[in-house]
Amino acid sequence: MQTTLRIKDQIYRDAKATAAQRGITITKYIEEALVAFGSTSDKDNLEARIEERNQLMEQLLKKTAHFRIGDRPTREEMNAR
Repeated sequence: MQTTLRIKDQIYRDAKATAAQRGITITKYIEEALVAFGSTSDKDNLEARIEERNQLMEQLLKKTAHFRIGDRPTREEMNAR
């Protein structure tokens, strides 16, 4: 569904910036905000929160994938595992 909203400029700019930081569209951001505000059923709200959590976890994994803890194992140690 498409609709027209009248939103104050600064509120829109802030929302757009937040959406960009999260890597989602302004449309998706507004949908999530409406769900979080309680405009849809509890089931939809739960699904949206789960999806948001999954997206955040995916972003975290991408940002931390290059980190290593401890020394790099030798070839022998890797083969022994």
